[in-house]
Amino acid sequence: MAPNYSYQKVSDAESDGDFQNAEALPKSSTKTTQTTEFSLGQSVQVGWFKRPSVFWLLPVFLLFNLAMGMTAMPRMNVLISLICRNVLSNGMPTGHEAGAGGAMGDSMGQLSRRHMGMGEGGGLSGNATGTLNYSPEAVVIGEYNPQCSLKEVESATAMLTLYGNLIAGILGAIFTPVWGKLSDRYGRIRPLAAAASIFLGGEVISVLIAALPDAFPLSWIYFAFVLEGFSGSFLVIMALASSYAVDCTQDNERNVAIGYFHGSMFLGMAAGPILGGYLGMSGGQSRPMLIFYTALVMRVSGIAFLLFLVPESLSRPESRSESAMSELKQLFGAAKNQSWAARIKNANPLHLLRILAPSKATAGINVQRNLITLTGINTIIFGSVMGAMNVLMLYSEFEFGWGNKESGIFLSAVNFSRTIATIGVLPLAIYLYRRWLYRTNQASTEHGFDRLDLFLIRTSVLSDVIGFLGYAFAPTGALFILSGVIASLGAIGLATSEASMTKLVDSSQIGELLGALGFLQAVARIIAPTIASLTYSGTVSSMPQLVFIGIAVCFVAAFVVSFFARPDTSNGAFARVDDEDGEPMVPIPAQKACARC
Repeated sequence: MAPNYSYQKVSDAESDGDFQNAEALPKSSTKTTQTTEFSLGQSVQVGWFKRPSVFWLLPVFLLFNLAMGMTAMPRMNVLISLICRNVLSNGMPTGHEAGAGGAMGDSMGQLSRRHMGMGEGGGLSGNATGTLNYSPEAVVIGEYNPQCSLKEVESATAMLTLYGNLIAGILGAIFTPVWGKLSDRYGRIRPLAAAASIFLGGEVISVLIAALPDAFPLSWIYFAFVLEGFSGSFLVIMALASSYAVDCTQDNERNVAIGYFHGSMFLGMAAGPILGGYLGMSGGQSRPMLIFYTALVMRVSGIAFLLFLVPESLSRPESRSESAMSELKQLFGAAKNQSWAARIKNANPLHLLRILAPSKATAGINVQRNLITLTGINTIIFGSVMGAMNVLMLYSEFEFGWGNKESGIFLSAVNFSRTIATIGVLPLAIYLYRRWLYRTNQASTEHGFDRLDLFLIRTSVLSDVIGFLGYAFAPTGALFILSGVIASLGAIGLATSEASMTKLVDSSQIGELLGALGFLQAVARIIAPTIASLTYSGTVSSMPQLVFIGIAVCFVAAFVVSFFARPDTSNGAFARVDDEDGEPMVPIPAQKACARC
């Protein structure tokens, strides 16, 4: 059986005397003790460079998210350019001859607003008024090419992105809980580096196709989508980073720690496009491929930092330090002795979701109810936000006549507001609440999943309700942006619900829990945008605001569901029973490391 890891935590406030009385402490204290695996009786000093902390992983996480934000829009431009080359190489579509009016003129009129304000290399100035060159060689990869404003190109792009997102989404949903469970067995850093490396492989393939379109056919892009699915995309990176944060923090610090990672993600989404825009126009000329090369360097640097500098948050007993090859042999050897039914059961990703709905006998009715409730709230929030992303852009362009500039301002305002909410407002709210508790002498009774968690979740969900109703009824673009800023407070609910769930399970199950939650988020990432897009498409001519009202109703449902949750200050974390031998998988006791090194 693959080895388990013991929980590892360093706290400057702990003392050796406290560790001696660890058996008498509540479970939340025993599972948040820094351990280093050495023989009993040894006292080992751990320097700051070997001490796990969220601040080790935050720079890596920010690098990954900046790279993702930088390449979001350029990737779509590259796909359109490559598809346009393929369409034009198969012959000029009928009705779009050079200099022709009619449909071509209509297409140019529709696209001029979306691409207004483009600078050098944008393509509209000059090319839009003259005769267009429809040879495939004239298409500039990654640029806006007015000759590509063809319905054939638009249709092919929509189908490719649809199939690609389905491939990546379905595979990601399957493998996300697997990555989470692996992180409980092999530590956080190695699975995180492995997932990031697989994702990097998909990015390399995309860059090769864009840089050498004559050598690599466009169909290779599907292989990039497959690798993205195997890696779990940003959902796995987010889940494993949050697991690392849980390992390094106590219950009362967990909301803030996970909020930092959510804030880092939103900061990357806000600052990434700005950084990509400056890189793409560096030297006074358009260089779209420089954005991708820079993103690759950032990802490689992040992986190297992970492997060589970031300390592991889970420690491994020396008595079970088998090599990876021997562990694989044991794993496959055990699988041979199982029946086919047992093999299928263990290989089924849905089997890993049972941690989200444990039995009453295993977890108790409070933990069971709270886990199911928080899972539902988190999934509704995530799915609603994902479903609204594309529709927000389409609606703002349709209703207010926004182009790239205005859309960019809106996205930056919303994501910067989400960043401030998760790394500023959330810590401040917790700090003020804790101070009030100490003044009223209630501090000793508030731990685990408490009243503050419920208050933060309900308040953030209400802000989403107000924000999305604002989207629906905003008469001006300025009020539309203000609605986005109000809705950005909902990011607190996403981080808090995730952190609250980790307080309800044993520390040996954190990766499995967040991986299972990532599965539901991956499914929501597929279904929610589809439903929102179909709703908007069917009502755009009569009532385009209906989709936002529907999303607001979803948030109201999440608010109502939150009243089924009950504060659980007993730290009733339940221990998992391993599938193979029935032994409880709990943190392995080990000698405490010196916390004052």
